[in-house]
Amino acid sequence: MRLCLGQLKVMTPEIATYIKQLGIKSVQFNTPHLPAVDGEWRLEDIKALKAQCDEQGFIMESIENVPIEFYDKVMLGLPGRDEQIEKYQRLIRNMGEAGIPSLGYHFVPTFVWRTSRDTPGRGGVKVTSFHKSEEANGNTVDYFARTDIKIEDEEVMWANYKYFMDAILPVAEEAGVKLALHPDDPPVPMVAGVHRLFISLDAFKRAEQIAGDNRMWGLDLCLGTVSEMGGRDAVNAFIDYFGPKDRIHYVHFRDVQGSVPDFQECFLGEGNFNPMETLVRLKKSGFDGYIMDDHVPQFSSDIINPDIGWGYVSHGYENGYIEGLLTALDYFCGE
Repeated sequence: MRLCLGQLKVMTPEIATYIKQLGIKSVQFNTPHLPAVDGEWRLEDIKALKAQCDEQGFIMESIENVPIEFYDKVMLGLPGRDEQIEKYQRLIRNMGEAGIPSLGYHFVPTFVWRTSRDTPGRGGVKVTSFHKSEEANGNTVDYFARTDIKIEDEEVMWANYKYFMDAILPVAEEAGVKLALHPDDPPVPMVAGVHRLFISLDAFKRAEQIAGDNRMWGLDLCLGTVSEMGGRDAVNAFIDYFGPKDRIHYVHFRDVQGSVPDFQECFLGEGNFNPMETLVRLKKSGFDGYIMDDHVPQFSSDIINPDIGWGYVSHGYENGYIEGLLTALDYFCGE
């Protein structure tokens, strides 16, 4: 297992220096700031981003997420989805040509939903939270999402997902690019009138059946979202099932307090699961991929960098915490 600095939008000299000072060698980008040309990213821009990482001596592990408008018609089964799928197929081929081995994705047209972004956490830090009873007040996450279409039939969404997988998994196999599916956050059956699929272990097992023997299909195992499903027991169940199958492509290492219908994010070590226990379980399951911190509480003294969308202090703290756990894991459990 290795630590990765994730959720980057761009690579600048300032960001590169920060990563090097943390001692991290792997990076991941979430919806990077690349020019969108007719609803897709160009090969030359993807290669340029990869080259920036190479020049700094970083391993570019993956790109996670494209803008929702790149494949909203795919998720919602709307006219024009085949054209969007062709562009998504081209993205996968371009990533393979650029030497980027993994593409993270979600299947949530209404996106991540939070009812608050300034809930007080430990010592007065700001954290996000979700309360189902307050969902109708709107989403506090500022991100483009489709809330104008209603799909309340779960099987319609499953048909849309299968249509997508049937089209892109063979391309991913040819290109050598792994596809990592993120759980729906929050994992509730319905948000803004659209049914959510990936809210349980059984749902992921069904998705695995759709993928069949194709080894490119796997998980972006967001421990925080899985913890929202049912705390420590849910986290352990996902690891025990998918880890030995080598279906966990990478891990978002974060946690929450509580679970649906009410939870709030928190620091590692004060949530539903024991971080050291979870790392040991991942190791014993056979997982040997990369781990990143994902969402973090916001320190009141932090400096927020608009180019990356998060603060240096918060991520420095959480990455240091994870690095310490990984060092202890190697010491007590062997390389």
